[in-house]
Amino acid sequence: MFKTIESARKFLSDNKIRMVDIKWSDYAGRWHHVTVSAQQFTPQLMRDGIGFDSSAVGFKPVSAGDMVLIPDLTTGFVDPFFEDTTLSFIADIHEADSKEQFVSDPREVLRRAEKFIKSSGAAAVRQLLS
Repeated sequence: MFKTIESARKFLSDNKIRMVDIKWSDYAGRWHHVTVSAQQFTPQLMRDGIGFDSSAVGFKPVSAGDMVLIPDLTTGFVDPFFEDTTLSFIADIHEADSKEQFVSDPREVLRRAEKFIKSSGAAAVRQLLS
């Protein structure tokens, strides 16, 4: 839905949206989320992410569980299930210290699988059969 944080912030302001929900999935496909005020949805949040304890969902051990969520702006949508008007995003999971993409983030695993399938030619075969 958005290409830049500025366009997302303008949408928040223009539509008087007060909350931003950031969602991610665990290995079993269960959704988790954290909600912040629209005022906290800043370029700094997009750069630094929102910290969370990944050991709580089984990504890493407690001793190394600090990770961050960085919203994928292209996934933005107004969530109809919140009482207050809320803009939701799906997040990518990154290492807290280096901000590198977490290789076991379910979204990252899916991206790599899609890339492999396309490079293997299996995707081209599927297109021919359609």
